[in-house]
Amino acid sequence: MNLVIDIGNSRVKLFLFKNDKITFRSICNHNEFIKTLQTLPFKEQIINVISSTVSTNYDDIIEINLKDSNYFKLSNKNLKLPFRNNYKTLNSLGQDRLALVSSAVFNYPNSNTLIIDVGTCITYDFVDFKNIYYGGAISPGINLRYSSLNEHTSNLPLLEFKEIDTLIGTNTEDSIHSGVYNGVIAEINDHIEKLYFDYIDLNVIVTGGSSKFLFNRIKNAIFADQDFLAIGLNNIINYNENL
Repeated sequence: MNLVIDIGNSRVKLFLFKNDKITFRSICNHNEFIKTLQTLPFKEQIINVISSTVSTNYDDIIEINLKDSNYFKLSNKNLKLPFRNNYKTLNSLGQDRLALVSSAVFNYPNSNTLIIDVGTCITYDFVDFKNIYYGGAISPGINLRYSSLNEHTSNLPLLEFKEIDTLIGTNTEDSIHSGVYNGVIAEINDHIEKLYFDYIDLNVIVTGGSSKFLFNRIKNAIFADQDFLAIGLNNIINYNENL
């Protein structure tokens, strides 16, 4: 059994995989992580562990609580990935992006694939049909756009996301909603359209916590389930075990 841990900016997701199927999942806040880890079911059956983090590093805590399991660290330079990594600044490449590319290679082998993860940030990652990863782009996510408008202006209010079906806002709140929502959609569609010039057979995968707000608004895209990143991490374990 494999334990996969996805450590985000605000929450931690834990998954148990058995025969490549998710048999258990749990979501907790950071202040609940240690207790959640200590009370995991089937703990004695966990053979392998892997984690991805975009915020807090819990390596020591994980190793102490799962000392009888093999811990695969994405920070380990000897860890093998199921793709060739051509990113120029490997030390600054997010672990979540490695997991997403791994999932794309596993689910869509030998394909030109763009993975778009819509979360705190929007990340774009491209891997070609030879399983070579080149990089992509990073831009502010939906909530970051709302907060930056509030924090860096004198009069604009802090709003929560609202799906809006008009381009022209007739008041300040709707103008902000339109700018954020339609701006994200336009950005993503433009990114896809430009890549299609070079890769006609491009697969576009959209995932992430905020991707549900964009359903049917992104052209020619496959909307992956919210476990897409976890599947990629589990794939990295399997890839290293089979070498």
